[in-house]
Amino acid sequence: MPRKLIIFDLDGTLVDSYEAIQDALVHAVTALGGVPWTPEETKRRVGRGLEVLMEEAVGEANAAEGVRLFRERYPRVFLEKTTILPGVAEAIPALKARGRTLAVATNKPSDFSRRILDHLGLGAHFDLVLGPLDVPRPKPHPDMLNRIMADLGFGPGETLYVGDMTLDAESAANAGLPCLLVATGGHSRAELEATGRPVLDSISQLLEWEEP
Repeated sequence: MPRKLIIFDLDGTLVDSYEAIQDALVHAVTALGGVPWTPEETKRRVGRGLEVLMEEAVGEANAAEGVRLFRERYPRVFLEKTTILPGVAEAIPALKARGRTLAVATNKPSDFSRRILDHLGLGAHFDLVLGPLDVPRPKPHPDMLNRIMADLGFGPGETLYVGDMTLDAESAANAGLPCLLVATGGHSRAELEATGRPVLDSISQLLEWEEP
């Protein structure tokens, strides 16, 4: 059954922002005397928010300074080093044209997320973009998804959530939502399939799932 509201994760689902995140992470970790992860390892660890990422990268004692250093660098590089994922530029306008209401729920601060979406020509298609500072708790807690449904006037039976990580499957389950996962982010297809949720190779395949 077509869903009236589709909520998307951002990083790894709609956009490839890993180069920008890696750039800022390297800046922070090396400034603190550490050895940065490889880009592949960073890609796997992104998704639970900056504070968690930095605590894992530099340890609890240095996490606050790591966050400060990351935030010092990220605004300088995030637009030029973030790109739209294949199929997204076609799928999002097509879903909007079919009458779907679209939103974003991401553990990236919403001000950066909106600027990225606007920069990539996607911003006008989304009715609401929320991040971790807009709700009491970040994903995988259901606060963000529940807030979007409440603000836009839809219930779980009318809503679909789309993400790229096992965290997204957990988030959807906590909100009582059906979920599709797309294998374009930090987790392999096998890891995503282990959640029991349907897995797409590209966001463009969503057009086949969400028929007019």
